Amino acid sequence: MLAICVIAAGCGTGTAAPSSALEFGAAEVLSQATAVGAAPMLAVSPAGAEAAAWVSAPGGGTDGRLYVSVDGAAPVEIRDPLGPIEAHGEAPPKLAYGRDGALSAIYVVGKEVPESRFPLAALRYIRSTDGGRSWSAPATVTSDGEFGSHNFHALHAASDGAIYVSWLGSDGSKAASKPGASRSGTWIARSLDQGRSWSERTRVHAGESCPCCRTALASAPDGTLYLAWRTVMPGSVRDIVIARSSDGGRTWSDPVRVHADGWVFDGCPHAGPALQVDSAGTVHVAWWTGDDARIGTWYARSADGAKTFTDPVRLSAEGYSTPAHPQLALTDGQAIVAAWDDGAGGTPRVLVRVSRDGGARWSEPQVLSEDGVHGEYPVVNVSPRGIGVAWSQRTSGEAHHAAANAPNMKDPKARKPLAAVGGAQVMMRRAAME
Repeated sequence: MLAICVIAAGCGTGTAAPSSALEFGAAEVLSQATAVGAAPMLAVSPAGAEAAAWVSAPGGGTDGRLYVSVDGAAPVEIRDPLGPIEAHGEAPPKLAYGRDGALSAIYVVGKEVPESRFPLAALRYIRSTDGGRSWSAPATVTSDGEFGSHNFHALHAASDGAIYVSWLGSDGSKAASKPGASRSGTWIARSLDQGRSWSERTRVHAGESCPCCRTALASAPDGTLYLAWRTVMPGSVRDIVIARSSDGGRTWSDPVRVHADGWVFDGCPHAGPALQVDSAGTVHVAWWTGDDARIGTWYARSADGAKTFTDPVRLSAEGYSTPAHPQLALTDGQAIVAAWDDGAGGTPRVLVRVSRDGGARWSEPQVLSEDGVHGEYPVVNVSPRGIGVAWSQRTSGEAHHAAANAPNMKDPKARKPLAAVGGAQVMMRRAAME
């Protein structure tokens, strides 16, 4: 097992730790069947089946295909007739099991066009009713056309059978291109017929959303739907907010800021929130902020329907940090597992903490990824096999080469190509939950 961080050594902590860290086994290469892989995602069915997905491409290039493996079976390859599936860590393919055991997936197909600085995106849905062995024909989720500004999505299968997809995108109007106008918004659509058709998109709030920080969806036992995203407030303040809907996503409350971080940033960090709701209806949220006084990964919860939140608990170390991408998972009891990629020191590494009392106190941070490599974009699940944490891993050389060759998008003439998988692999470690 990799070493556990010691608080005195600067790993950081929230409140006092009630117990020791989890006992994780050795790392395995989840994407071994495809040689390389990126953008992992995990899901667990009501019966306890485990699904894992990632994106791979021949030669590690940009011709992305989705691979889904259920309970360790050989992965099934999924190609989309519209084009390559994007291997984007902040906007990976998403998985969700419904109450009937069917497995849903959404992903983005990217397309480079001469008139756009960024690839256009088509948000696509597929469904399997036989344990991931076969899949429905892809359906486009968005009502404003196939390709456009449709990315940084979330997928949620509600207990009443409805399926929800949220994303970020422009409203496509001429007004949206005017100075001071809302350039990006948070949208949602739902399906009531197992993904065969989708409602007209609904804009959740009229305000501007940070255009490249992922959204997150969850629902409470009473059916209340919650949606979290990073908003843009006056003065380019970019903090996390949550809105709620009690009518299946048709109308939404005004968004509530989880905490007044007051982070002023004229750009987008690619760092959205994580969101879960437990059996008592408590809303749990984790996020990263780049504000100089509070930089790092944080956790808070709400017991009143996301109207107010507890004082946040710092999950990560104090001091310098690159943008982190936290994820949360809940056990049947009161335990919460938080995983994130901590960039303190400049090289991202995957860390985990666990709370066994509903988020009041947390164990010390535990490093899961290997020293000297870039461990990024972790995901976490809880199943009968215990706790699983998967992440995308690259060598430092590969990460530095990619950074050195990335276009400078501050240059108005620069164009961003489709992301390549490169030499990344998807790693996974497991731990038993006492």
